[in-house]
Amino acid sequence: MKKTMYLIIFIYGLGLLAIIGEIMCIVKFCKSDFEPSYKREAIYGISCITGIGCIVGYFDIPDTKK
Repeated sequence: MKKTMYLIIFIYGLGLLAIIGEIMCIVKFCKSDFEPSYKREAIYGISCITGIGCIVGYFDIPDTKK
């Protein structure tokens, strides 16, 4: 019983972290400058669409200009 409760709490915690990461990814995508080079915009945009944003949202990708 106790083991199951801890497992449920752990799964909910991972889900919460994934949702926060996805939101961070969307915010970073929206705050990008959309000027060449589009590396940051491409990474965050594709990650938001595919669901990998829950991990990529925690990375800080610099917005370098050409």
